[in-house]
Amino acid sequence: MIDPRLSVVSLARLARLALLVLCAATALRAAPAAAQPAQPDDRSKAASHFKLGQTYYKSGDYERAIAEYKAAFELSKEPSLIFNIALCHDRAQRPEEALKEYRHYLDLAPSGDVADEARDEVARLTPIVDKRAADRSTAQAAEEAARRERERREAMSRPAPPASRVPLYIMGAGALVVAAGGVAHVLAVRTRGQLETEQDPEAYFNGRDTFELQRNVAIGAYAVGAATVLTGLVLKLTVFRQRGAPEVSAAVTPHGALVTVGWSR
Repeated sequence: MIDPRLSVVSLARLARLALLVLCAATALRAAPAAAQPAQPDDRSKAASHFKLGQTYYKSGDYERAIAEYKAAFELSKEPSLIFNIALCHDRAQRPEEALKEYRHYLDLAPSGDVADEARDEVARLTPIVDKRAADRSTAQAAEEAARRERERREAMSRPAPPASRVPLYIMGAGALVVAAGGVAHVLAVRTRGQLETEQDPEAYFNGRDTFELQRNVAIGAYAVGAATVLTGLVLKLTVFRQRGAPEVSAAVTPHGALVTVGWSR
């Protein structure tokens, strides 16, 4: 069934174009101010493209109809051809393109023969186009969220790389230092026991110097070893942290330090 809107516009324009082919002195309807008047040969070609576009439109071949209407418009600058292009897009279920062409027609001929109908079509299609745009935006957001979720699941399913041994080496070195401090501690205790029974003053003072040295070595070794072990532990839980292992974060404040430990799956 032929669209009655197109029939009214098409038949009138077809008659006009046919008359212009026969009477070159008759001008087409007013084109935009920037357009150049069509030449007789252009009018003839425009009429041919228009007739062919009508044939394609009636057969439902809207793509070819649009191409012919566009070719006719390039030659004649007749605004009604833009209205026909909008009708083709509308029939082809392309509301965005149809709305654009209806508005284009109103820009060219705001007082044209079918300007009121074009405005009605703009009012009808605007909410449809807005809704489709909102639906596309929602669909894109959902697709993006789904993509991120897939990437997260893929990352979680990948086998974790082997744990680095660097933190273990650091903690092992710290443990050795602590052990060395323990040895110095035992020696210091033994030296202190000897001092309790020492009678020779010179030997006593020499033994006391040895005791203080051993004690200082033990204290220093305990402090350095403990700090080293703690450093290795922090590295294991932060820099070299494995998936699912406790996570440690630390912050230094003017009044001290804050350490938090958490687990994530």
